[in-house]
Amino acid sequence: MDLAVAFGVFLACVAGCMGKGFSLAWALLVGFICFFLVGLRRGASAGSLLRMAAGGMGTAFKVLRILLLLGLLTALWRAGGTVAFFVWGGIQLITPGTFVLVAFTLSAVFSLAFGSCFGVVGTAGVILMTIARGGGANLPVTAGAIMSGIYLGERLSPASSSAALTAAVSDVDQRAFQMRMWRTTPVPLAISAVLYGALSVMYPIQRVDAQIVDALERGFSLTWPTILPAAALLFLPWLKVSAVRSIAVSCVLSAGCALFVQRLSLGELLRVCVMGYRPASLELTELMSGGGLISMANVVFIVLLSCAYSGMFSGTGLLTPVTDRVMGLADRAGLFAAHIVVSLGCCALFCNQTVGIVMSAQLLKEEYRRRGLPPLSLAENIGNSVINLAGLVPWAIAASVPLTTMEVGAEALPLAFYLYLLPLWCWFRASRGKGGEKGT
Repeated sequence: MDLAVAFGVFLACVAGCMGKGFSLAWALLVGFICFFLVGLRRGASAGSLLRMAAGGMGTAFKVLRILLLLGLLTALWRAGGTVAFFVWGGIQLITPGTFVLVAFTLSAVFSLAFGSCFGVVGTAGVILMTIARGGGANLPVTAGAIMSGIYLGERLSPASSSAALTAAVSDVDQRAFQMRMWRTTPVPLAISAVLYGALSVMYPIQRVDAQIVDALERGFSLTWPTILPAAALLFLPWLKVSAVRSIAVSCVLSAGCALFVQRLSLGELLRVCVMGYRPASLELTELMSGGGLISMANVVFIVLLSCAYSGMFSGTGLLTPVTDRVMGLADRAGLFAAHIVVSLGCCALFCNQTVGIVMSAQLLKEEYRRRGLPPLSLAENIGNSVINLAGLVPWAIAASVPLTTMEVGAEALPLAFYLYLLPLWCWFRASRGKGGEKGT
């Protein structure tokens, strides 16, 4: 009964935060206090509970340096002109019959570089939706294409905090995990591209406003060096350079572009690193502002609290009844089917992709040990399920933030083909015995 009350208070706080527009970190903090009190009531000491939470947070520390580097990266790419160059180049490719496909492709390329759906939708997504509105394009179709694209890098980009967290909670190497993710990507990605190509023809854009192109050309020096930070981030991991070092190299190159190509002062560059970038041009302020270490504060807090939950739940056994039910489901329907149910349930309840990743590992890790399956199989199934499925739960921040940023409703989600084609393809492969584990 005490656990049910704790969950009830927590879910009420989640609903309140969602309704008022507050950070879900506050709900997670209240939930942590509630579950801490349940642990005390069931006989655990305060010291032991804190040690359990600290042990869980140890997993988060593996991800924090990537989160902080990502804050730098998103600001420096803006300040150095890398974001502007790719948006400017992508707009040049738009024709009436290719707009939706270009929106998907450009978002996907940005996502592979940024690794953050929020970072991409806040830059390329906003610009593409502005073009769509000004040109008379179909807004739900365009938003669906952008939603598909911005999630590609959540599993595949070396800068992805979701990928780093998945590798950390599964106890595997991030590069090995992401190489495994590429195996299941080509088929759903190709089908999505074909569908958006068809929709481009069915729902052509009527005109493309050249004002954004002009503003980018006035606001930035769009020369070839601005490509180097993206090239480094995309290609260094293929040379077996770690994700952290790849991001760091990209940050250094971006800082060089900001100083020597865009002519920012050193003082301004340091401010950008901490507080984020804000262009001098008022025309570009809404489109290009953001990033910086401060932008990662909320994400860092959520990751730390999520991992603290995991440590406390694991140490106290509070979730043992739920774990038993999940293991039974895995026996009946297969491991990947269990991942889908857990993913949708966690994202629907906690409204958060990060919590979904941590809880998926928490609830299913023991089942993998029981079957003698390697940790990489666990990481693979988490990566192929919760990371994308979180974007299909309308009230979860993984979906609500991008939709709100693009100023569209949940009607765009059925048109985000890649988000559900990937788990469906993986479910099909698992049912045919071709997935990341046997006996599914």
